[in-house]
Amino acid sequence: MKRVNVLCLLPLLALGGCVLSEDLSPQADGKAVKIAVVKPVDVDILPMDVIYRSEKCRDKIFTSTGAITSRAGYHLLTVPFKSETGSGTVSNSVALDGGGQCEWKLSNIRFQFKFSDMTKFGTDIKKNIPNDIVFVFDRNDPPRGNGHYEDVYGDIKIKNDYYPLVIYDRIIDHTKTLSIESEKMLTYRVHDGRSVFFEPHVYSDKLVKILGPEKIGDNTLSIYPDGTQTIKKKGSYPLDFKKLKEIK
Repeated sequence: MKRVNVLCLLPLLALGGCVLSEDLSPQADGKAVKIAVVKPVDVDILPMDVIYRSEKCRDKIFTSTGAITSRAGYHLLTVPFKSETGSGTVSNSVALDGGGQCEWKLSNIRFQFKFSDMTKFGTDIKKNIPNDIVFVFDRNDPPRGNGHYEDVYGDIKIKNDYYPLVIYDRIIDHTKTLSIESEKMLTYRVHDGRSVFFEPHVYSDKLVKILGPEKIGDNTLSIYPDGTQTIKKKGSYPLDFKKLKEIK
């Protein structure tokens, strides 16, 4: 499905391949969910990926045996956040009912965030890997992960801690990669919620450095912000989040 960039939430976006028109046509005064994020000063909040699904306009797919079956059609939008005047919060609202002849319904919202400036953590870093958060509004599986999510009810406020991690790959491409890490993957199934408020607490001063093995089978070395070091076997990269929380 082609990704479509939108500057507002109520466009008419045409798709082909269905007997019925696949246009989205949400009502201007219809129900919506507002997603608001407190933006850390050194983090970029990337646009939302918004998926609508339709049981009426189903997609034909082939099984592994060559038989034809179908699944709920989907429509993917990219929705940018907007800065709220006088605050450090960005937000936007997404229609719950996409309308149109296909009777589109909001399925899930996913957005990513990453550090704005890689050079803050080292001048030779080549990759900047984002983290993300997912909100599911129906019974379909989320767009990533193993299908598990936490059920939440009504309007919700979420706070979570994040830390910078730099991994030095010394076997394959010999590059350093920056990522923004948390203790758990955040996926929520929202019941009757009209407002989601997300506040990521990013501890940019608590950088963990991991030196990968120099050859396959060697140990990895993790260096924590207080100078302590831990050795892990055979290329594993687990972080000690308890230790990070205790470091002042």
